[in-house]
This record gives sequence, C-alpha cells and structure tokens, in this order.
Amino acid sequence: MPNYKGHLAGGAAAYLIGLYVLSFLQPTLPTALEWLLCTLAGSLFPDVDTKSKGQKLFYRILTVVAIVLIFQQKFKPLLIIGSCAIIPIIVDHRGLFHMLWFVIGAPLIFVAVLSLSFPAYKDILFTDAFFFIAGAVSHLLLDFGVRRTLRMR
Repeated sequence: MPNYKGHLAGGAAAYLIGLYVLSFLQPTLPTALEWLLCTLAGSLFPDVDTKSKGQKLFYRILTVVAIVLIFQQKFKPLLIIGSCAIIPIIVDHRGLFHMLWFVIGAPLIFVAVLSLSFPAYKDILFTDAFFFIAGAVSHLLLDFGVRRTLRMR
C-alpha cells in the first residue's frame, strides 16, 4: 500500500506503457505532457474517497470544469458533475473507488458527457481518459496486486 509518491511512480510507469501503446499517434511535447498529467491524476484518483492529495486534485479539477461549464452555459453537464462531487463523501474508503469497473467506467462516462457539450474535443477527451484510466489501474495494482484487482467486482 504505497503513499501518494508511490502511486505517482506507478502512474509514471503506466504513462510510459500507455505512450508505447499509442506511439502511432506521435504526440507533440505539449500533448505528451497533457497525457502524463492525466495519468498522474488517475494514479491518485482511487484515493479520492479519503482525505488525500488525490481528493484535493479531484475537487480542483471539478471546480475548473464547473467554471468552464458555467461560462459556456452548459447546465445539464454541470448538474451531473455536481452530483459526482458528492459521491466521494458518501462512500467508504477502498470501496467504490477501488473497484476496477468503476475506475474504468466513471472516466468514460465523464468524458462521454463532456463530449456531448464539446464535440470538437471528443478525440482529445477520450485519449486523455485512456491515460487517466491507465493511472487509476496502476493505483489498484499497487494497492491490491494483479489477482485481487482483476477479481474485484
């Protein structure tokens, strides 16, 4: 059970693997840095249900997204994102946010909702989600190992 530094190191390893898998995209340096940040954010995400660096980052990102949606007058996605902000407060640590299906499904749903409001950025959002998910899965692997991560429902 690593601390946030260990999870960031695991996220960096997941980033390198993801970069190799998507090397055919040949990202620019700014894009590669964006993907790294997404992976590192994902590596901290499962601990969003407890007072942690991941929780602080989660709420900061949601705040920025909420502000953008308010200025864009996109109130339906704002309502969904506001609802998402409540979930970490009402679940147990190592519960929902430490389930493989959740760390894969939640970012995909989040990105799908944002893609409806910003269709021009759909490809970018889904690629960012790929790296975020890679980081989140690295967190679960570090916490539980391969068998328990894959066995979790």
